Amino acid sequence: MKPLISVIMSTYNRENLVKEAVESVLNQTYKDFEFIIFDDNSSDNTYEFLNNYDDNRLKIYKNRTNCGCTFNYHNAQNLACGEYIAHIDDDDIWIEHKLRNQIDYMNNNPDIVLLGSFIETFGENARPSWVFDTDSDKLAFMMNFYNPICHSSIIYRKSFMLKNGINYDIRKKCSQDYDFYKQIIEAGGRISNLSDILVRYRMHKKRITDIKETQNIQIDNAENTKTELLKRFLNEDEIKNIKELMRDFPFNEYNMANVIQAIETAGERYVKKYKTEKKVIEDVKSDIKNGLYQF
Repeated sequence: MKPLISVIMSTYNRENLVKEAVESVLNQTYKDFEFIIFDDNSSDNTYEFLNNYDDNRLKIYKNRTNCGCTFNYHNAQNLACGEYIAHIDDDDIWIEHKLRNQIDYMNNNPDIVLLGSFIETFGENARPSWVFDTDSDKLAFMMNFYNPICHSSIIYRKSFMLKNGINYDIRKKCSQDYDFYKQIIEAGGRISNLSDILVRYRMHKKRITDIKETQNIQIDNAENTKTELLKRFLNEDEIKNIKELMRDFPFNEYNMANVIQAIETAGERYVKKYKTEKKVIEDVKSDIKNGLYQF
């Protein structure tokens, strides 16, 4: 019998961290899942460690060469047998009732394609969480400016991906999750977050976001995704202006007037094209004024 959920992970040289991630999945209160792990040709003992587990839910693969995590996510989605697919990074930790809470929500909300959750950040260089919206319309709008979903928190419907030809783009070496969400939104899918804190998100100096070699690629890929989203309802000059106004968003408390102006300008065009309620834009402006985006 096929499992309801497929959990996917890519790991590389994480023998000191992957144990907590793996066991946080295996110890879920919801048990009906398979756990697909791609070891990306680790040079340490990660692969050997993973194979010490005696659990038939685990399906472990090892690449002959280092292919990158996006390649592994793409292949893992293709291999997944579950109706739902959940993702966890190899350095993060799930709260034990994560899958149970999210499955209950997805079963009761068939219009939602992808569901994340609130998170707790920890570790060196930890900063406050950037995930604080649950409203699908607000999330869809704010996706034009930044990524409001934690990758380790997501669960999504495989049927929607198959129907719309959506998968992780193997050309994206970084910021692949942001591009993945973009594809869902462009296909008309709705995204949401649970307000429950279901993930402990580890911050450390060896994350892709913090490594010098990949930082610029991450930034460039994210900017390209923003541009592609904004092109749906703004012209080239308008996009350039919006990006200039929001240059420091969401990390600078001193540019609030510029950010509000950008939200108003973009919001007017967005509401007109997508028939979104104006209240969505007003709520976003209120959140900015109240400092929610100063993380």
